[in-house]
Amino acid sequence: RELTKGATARNEKKADAERRQEIIREKLDEWCANGGYRDTILNMVTLSRSLDIPKPELSKYFSGLNTTFRFWLAEVRFEAAKKMILEKPNYSNDMISAECGFSSRSNLYRMFKEKEGCSPTAWREKNC
Repeated sequence: RELTKGATARNEKKADAERRQEIIREKLDEWCANGGYRDTILNMVTLSRSLDIPKPELSKYFSGLNTTFRFWLAEVRFEAAKKMILEKPNYSNDMISAECGFSSRSNLYRMFKEKEGCSPTAWREKNC
């Protein structure tokens, strides 16, 4: 009987943790949809406060995704930049980098070189 109680408690704790992970994911999705990534001075503390999620819990969430907050945020911004280039091909790379939260145009270029093997301009020419 004691073993059954222990197993039940572990299952409940696991279910609670899974529900909490889902809540964090939903909050992050909403935050992204609202353009929260555009803030160039964003850090884990400000994100934690804006989502009302303790920083250690948020950090654990990113660890569960096998990433860090910085890498996750860079990916979110990169995907936003690609989407914006497709939707607004007449926007300059300076505008794209500013609208998507990159602290400089050179950071946008570096991400494109790393992820796509080309500049944002070359990517635009291939995809628009």
